[in-house]
Amino acid sequence: MPDKIGTLCMQPTGRWAVCLPGRVPAEITSGDLFRIEVDGVLRITRMEYEQDGSGGEFYCIDGFELRDGVRAAIGSGD
Repeated sequence: MPDKIGTLCMQPTGRWAVCLPGRVPAEITSGDLFRIEVDGVLRITRMEYEQDGSGGEFYCIDGFELRDGVRAAIGSGD
């Protein structure tokens, strides 16, 4: 799946995944590299997880907004 571009989707597990029609969603876990569309370009970033007193949340280290439906791909694209 590294060469396939799909859409970012929040999973019931609370993790983000890249989804393509007819394929199992590829979850992105803490430390994983992925690409996300920013201003029309797929940018490389890394997923991290921050734990706090009320639970925790996943975020990308470059501050790009994570939202359902944005174009995304697993890996760095190398």
